[in-house]
Amino acid sequence: MPLTLLVAFLAIVAGIVGWLSLTSPEAVIADEEPAATSAPEPASDAHAGTESHAAASPAGEPAPPPPPAGSTEAAAPDPPGPAQTDEAHEAPPAAKPMQPKPHPEPEKPAVVTPATEVPPTPEPDAERATEPEPEREANQPTEEKTAAPRPPTAAAPATPPRPAAPRKTVQIAKLPPVSKDAPLPPAPDPDLIQETSVGPLPQRSADGRAPWRVYAKPFDAADKRSRVAIVVTGLGLSAAATESAIQGLPGSVTLTFAPYTTDLNRWIGLARAAGHEVLLNVPMEPLDYPNYDPGPQTLLTSLNEQGNLDRLFWILSRGTGYVGVIDFMGTRFTMSRPHLAPVLSALRDRGLLYLDSGAGGRSAVSRAAPDIGIPWAATTIVLDEHASRVEIDSRFGALEREAKRAGRAIGIASPYPVSLERIAAWTRQLSARGIAIAPVSAMVQADGSSGGAR
Repeated sequence: MPLTLLVAFLAIVAGIVGWLSLTSPEAVIADEEPAATSAPEPASDAHAGTESHAAASPAGEPAPPPPPAGSTEAAAPDPPGPAQTDEAHEAPPAAKPMQPKPHPEPEKPAVVTPATEVPPTPEPDAERATEPEPEREANQPTEEKTAAPRPPTAAAPATPPRPAAPRKTVQIAKLPPVSKDAPLPPAPDPDLIQETSVGPLPQRSADGRAPWRVYAKPFDAADKRSRVAIVVTGLGLSAAATESAIQGLPGSVTLTFAPYTTDLNRWIGLARAAGHEVLLNVPMEPLDYPNYDPGPQTLLTSLNEQGNLDRLFWILSRGTGYVGVIDFMGTRFTMSRPHLAPVLSALRDRGLLYLDSGAGGRSAVSRAAPDIGIPWAATTIVLDEHASRVEIDSRFGALEREAKRAGRAIGIASPYPVSLERIAAWTRQLSARGIAIAPVSAMVQADGSSGGAR
């Protein structure tokens, strides 16, 4: 009995060893491809001998007889032939689940393709267009995509430039309050307008009235005090500066407008309603032209007489209601009497006055104007050549001294905030100092001689 049990136990152990050898990948390949495995390969381990022994059995050779019982070496080939063939035929089904392990592993990255599955998932195409990076679309879920574009749209209505508007109004509020002058009559007077192809031009009326007298601000000629005129030039291009000058300066201050603003007539109307006399800037050629260009329709020494007159008439047609003109950056042009004289003659014929800005200090106006007979005046001091409070106040002191010496003086300034603030503060003190502030029209003589200190 014990011997029978021992034999049975050895047979079971031999069957398990044989089954393990047959289920290895090499045994499966040898079973499926007998022709290729019939040639003996160099054995690399203990299983190689088992493979060669299993390959010889299908070829028809009889299996060797089992060794004597008790031998461990005979345990491996001990099972009978039918048991081995059954194990060999049952091995392929058991090996099939083992086959995907070595081969499909390198194919897994190709099978799992999240990029091909992501495009169909987002329903709206607009969401994908809003995100410039495709990697974020593949990594983020659909709910995050729909929420991502919302913050930019919520932040879009924010407009940082809005706080700039209150700053402009603050500049107007900085000017001290002034007493309002009586408004000037509305302009234009129909009798002082000539309709032309370039637009309405000023002219003398049939009864001899001149625009420089009709549109002038009234001034008491019997006032024997020294006179000072203040002219702010270059208005109309900045709405904030123009509003500050119109509303924040006394009506006796003369305002000059550039001809390029589209709202020129509206600005002139507002200025006259606030009691201001009005001049018009005429751009003329400076010494460093064209590096410094006064603007379109500039009067040039390179043009003939008619060419400059055509440009002058275009400038004069931009608005109505002004008493005269003042040159703008005209250092070279005003030095050339042959070019300046025809312009002064045309202004005289149309009943306008001329204010010389004194640019360059070598203007020919003082020599040509009396001969032509045009009412004219010349500025005495540029108040804000250096735009600082100390410098402007120093220039105001010089202007007062010149007015007391010569009886009258004209100061000119640009619409800088500090310039407007100092003008408003200084003009309130003139009456107490025995000086009258007068418009430009009160600084000239009707016979063409100048009342401006030079």
